[in-house]
Amino acid sequence: MDSNHTTPAIVITAIDDCASLWGEVLLGIEEEGIPFLIQHHPAGDVVDSAWQAARSSPLLVGIACNRRTLVVHYKNLPASAPLFTLMHHQDSQAQRNTGNNAARLVKGIPFRDLHA
Repeated sequence: MDSNHTTPAIVITAIDDCASLWGEVLLGIEEEGIPFLIQHHPAGDVVDSAWQAARSSPLLVGIACNRRTLVVHYKNLPASAPLFTLMHHQDSQAQRNTGNNAARLVKGIPFRDLHA
């Protein structure tokens, strides 16, 4: 299932219709100028779904979210070791910076501090 999407985009798997809860993350990706594609799944493990999303993304970066957790994964990392994990209760700036950092991983530039 490696890179089966043709459009260069970060693939985001939204589990249980959660995408609207993570709008700041999406804005952070958009701010960095990297496209994303949202695919909806009714259920699944968020870490595994993020890794599968990274494997299917031409940009090698995948995100998965449910109502409590958002995970950013990179294709070349072990499946059980995501790059970033964010909880929904974290503030909007941490969410925005997580989106920035997912896009910065694609660009190959330094990450922002999640709490800056």
